[in-house]
Amino acid sequence: MTPRSAAATDAAQRLWARAAGNSSAPEDVAAAAERMCTQLRAGLGRWIGAQGYHVLLERALSQTRPEHPALGGLSCLAEYEPVTAAAVRAQGPGDVAAGLVAFVAALVELLGRIIGEEMAVRLVEQVGTPSQRGVVSTETEGGRDG
Repeated sequence: MTPRSAAATDAAQRLWARAAGNSSAPEDVAAAAERMCTQLRAGLGRWIGAQGYHVLLERALSQTRPEHPALGGLSCLAEYEPVTAAAVRAQGPGDVAAGLVAFVAALVELLGRIIGEEMAVRLVEQVGTPSQRGVVSTETEGGRDG
């Protein structure tokens, strides 16, 4: 098992909790995964470009798929196709959720190597959080700003 930094893992868990809430129904997990992937792709793509995001995504997936095979069946991570509830049912909602948390943590760590971990955490949390109006919030939580 590849150890992840506490900051990256915490950020990934917060992001997934905001996307999925407490639901474990396959339909809800699929919808949350699709929303989160779409937000990450659009938001990070604005900052590092579509090609940069694709490279980052592929690297994060190559690091997490061996430990989380449920990620292998989710096409939204590598392509622009939606996650289906059938794929989540086949892989198991819990395994998909754990895989997505590991994937986002790896994404944060990889991005953190370039821009620093604290900035990577903030950026991924901001761009990956679906908002009610479809606009990414710039507010911080947990008092990290002092």
